[in-house]
Amino acid sequence: MTTKYMILILTACGCLTLGGVKLYAGETPVAALAAKDLKSDNEAIKVKALDALGAEGEKAAAVAKPIEELLKDTSAKVRAHAAMALGSIGPAAKDSVPALAELLKDPDVMIRRTVVRAVRAIHPGPKVMIPICVKLLEDPDPAIRARIMTAIAEHGVEAMPGLIEALKDDKAAFWALILLRDIGPSAKDALPAITEKLKDKRPEIRREAVLTLGAFGEAALPAIPQIVTLLGDEHAGTAATFVLGQLGQIPKDAEATVRTNAKSDDLLLSTTSLWALARIHPEDKELRRDTTEKLVERLKDKNAFVRVAAARALAALPPAPEITVPIWEKALKDADETTMRHAMDALAALGARAVPRLMDALKHEKFRVDIVYALGRIGPDAAPAAGELAKLVEDKKSRVAHEAIIALGNIGPGSKDAVPALVKALEQTDDKDLNFAAIAFALGKIGPGAAAAESVLLKQLESKDDNVRLLSAWALAQIRPASADVVAKAVSVLTAGLTLPELQDRLLAAEALGGFGPLAKSAVDALKKAVTDENKDVQEAAAKALKAVEQAVATVTAPIMAAAGPLKPGDFVVTVEDKVEIGMKGKPGEIVSKGTKLKVLEIRGSWVGVRIDGKDTTGWLLFEQVSRP
Repeated sequence: MTTKYMILILTACGCLTLGGVKLYAGETPVAALAAKDLKSDNEAIKVKALDALGAEGEKAAAVAKPIEELLKDTSAKVRAHAAMALGSIGPAAKDSVPALAELLKDPDVMIRRTVVRAVRAIHPGPKVMIPICVKLLEDPDPAIRARIMTAIAEHGVEAMPGLIEALKDDKAAFWALILLRDIGPSAKDALPAITEKLKDKRPEIRREAVLTLGAFGEAALPAIPQIVTLLGDEHAGTAATFVLGQLGQIPKDAEATVRTNAKSDDLLLSTTSLWALARIHPEDKELRRDTTEKLVERLKDKNAFVRVAAARALAALPPAPEITVPIWEKALKDADETTMRHAMDALAALGARAVPRLMDALKHEKFRVDIVYALGRIGPDAAPAAGELAKLVEDKKSRVAHEAIIALGNIGPGSKDAVPALVKALEQTDDKDLNFAAIAFALGKIGPGAAAAESVLLKQLESKDDNVRLLSAWALAQIRPASADVVAKAVSVLTAGLTLPELQDRLLAAEALGGFGPLAKSAVDALKKAVTDENKDVQEAAAKALKAVEQAVATVTAPIMAAAGPLKPGDFVVTVEDKVEIGMKGKPGEIVSKGTKLKVLEIRGSWVGVRIDGKDTTGWLLFEQVSRP
């Protein structure tokens, strides 16, 4: 008799026991079966039971205690799955948080990471969470520290008492200052405790304390006298000068020190001092001219930190084009290649703030390749430059054209207005500059916004060149993964790509097939073979693609591709599962309940980019996790 059938009988009869196992109050039959297996001596059975309980979510709360007991199991795998199960139960498992906290001492780093995630999912509240987190900030694993910092920051002002207390702990004070800086002005009640840390014997604490005060803006003005005392500090002087510039005030009796520091052989201190003086004296044109000239000169310094500091200082000064533009033009005109490269690297580090100046610098033909490269390094934030870059796709200098195409790809969806220029370049039969790969890359990265390229890319699927066919199919998978015409022609090309001799080709093919999701079901057998590829990266890519492709077509595409037509940006969908995690890059996703309304922002393969209705929170979900309202 199957487990499923036994459960149905139990439910129908209203029995209180199953297989000799007594049901806990409010426990589901599935939880009862799993709870029995928790006592097994077999590791695989216990893990399977824990996963089944985790899938029950809050319904398994009644058996949280037996799960908690397995946090001490001799098997690392069992301990990890027990932590995951408690996290899946959520707030109802808050009584297990102390036991989870004990597991944070586990020698296995992956278990410690799992525990951190579980505790966050349980949301035990700041009174429980903060003391645990403060101790965890001592963990040697940076990934754990990053998760803990995020968990504390989520509590915002609620975390204040714990963080103020943490400032008294020598091991936790450094991280507490960083977290208070992230919370910002709303943590102003911590100002006295932070100001006191300016006297700390440890240089790194003094430095972080003054930088934290700078993040509080006007609220930190009363601390200026204490900040001034650090101007002569060998370790914290630069930070103190920066913060005074941020606050826009340098007391008259301290300005002489700052002016002396502006002439220092320590170029970081000197650069920061120049910037601070020019910032608090915007009316002094001579000072601004001298400061700009020196900062521009330092863009070519051999020390990368000095170059970035100079670039940041230039970007942070108020606009004064009548003074600065001639200086910039002279600097670019007279610059050698090394100087220009350093300047562009420094400016690229500024991100969006550097884009207007880089766009203006494109008129200098001699350094156009470097400038375009810098814009590409900035990525999506360089979207305002996409129009200018599009003009360079047909530049007479092949290196400029090539870098412009790559830059447009790095910008991604923000380059959609450049698609006509890219399509025109793609249609050229003579690819003497070998730009086809770069164009296909750019169009694929632009994604659905490059739909105008579909017909040209479909033609390229008939090329005799394996690379051309494969890159075209990859790009189409990013642009139109739900198109029947695209799927019919591209999947066979990508399936064949799984057996090509070049490693990168096989990786590309697997990734693209995963993007088509269930629509690429004809590739299942080929992907299963690719999972045994000689290369580990190909194995992982194929396994990931196989998981996406093997999703039942009916459950994934039917709710979305209904009578209303294909899902598109701007549509609204709702989650069809409970406790769905919206994936976010670089940090844990937000958990939402079934029926949560979401706005569609982007569609990529089997993934849907969404924004939670009424919030700024954005992330990714699988097609199978949403449906039309």
